[in-house]
Amino acid sequence: MRKARARAFGTLCGLIALAGLVETCLSDPVNSNADLALPAPGSYTLDHIQRVPFGIVLEGNRFPRMLSKYTTGAITLLAFFYSYCADPNGCPLAWETFEQIRQAILLHPGLYGKVRLVFLSLDPVHDTPDVLKSIAQNYEEGATIVPWHFLTTYSYLFLNPVLRDMGEEISMDREASSSGNLVLNHLLKVFLIDNQGWVREIYSNQSLDSATILGDIQTLSMHAHAAQR
Repeated sequence: MRKARARAFGTLCGLIALAGLVETCLSDPVNSNADLALPAPGSYTLDHIQRVPFGIVLEGNRFPRMLSKYTTGAITLLAFFYSYCADPNGCPLAWETFEQIRQAILLHPGLYGKVRLVFLSLDPVHDTPDVLKSIAQNYEEGATIVPWHFLTTYSYLFLNPVLRDMGEEISMDREASSSGNLVLNHLLKVFLIDNQGWVREIYSNQSLDSATILGDIQTLSMHAHAAQR
């Protein structure tokens, strides 16, 4: 998915001094190989993988909104989740990474107002607008700098076409769910989307590294700025 770039995996000392990013050590829960250096932001390009599909979503109430409202006009980091997911290699991992990205951007004025975070629920039955609104309230501080949107849909009738077109598959773990708590199986994917609504990178739980993602965000921001000149 990359041109002229050597991909770095593994534990890195978090938000390293990457073009002015705050120096703070973050541990990667996936790997423990820290001897590969990341390329400088802007020194590589990211492919145009696919367009984000059409979709109708909900945020805060039952008023329909276009998914494109949340995937154009800014660099977007999007993940599918459900609020009660307990798989350490699934939603909690994405959540932790998003929080790390958010904290870094809050300390990096060059990215203010240029990045948004989006979680789209895989369980519209449980994750109603009211449920997600209560979660979103935890991230109201700094929302004008880096908003974090928690979205759901009316039903699976609206959700499934988006999942299909984004290449995300889910299934119910019937054995685990027999105890009364619904468990959804899904392969964690985090989508990096440019301000035109193009998916430019897809991360899995094996490549969900904060420093790598921040470098990619900076790269998209730099290229967008250069294109406007």
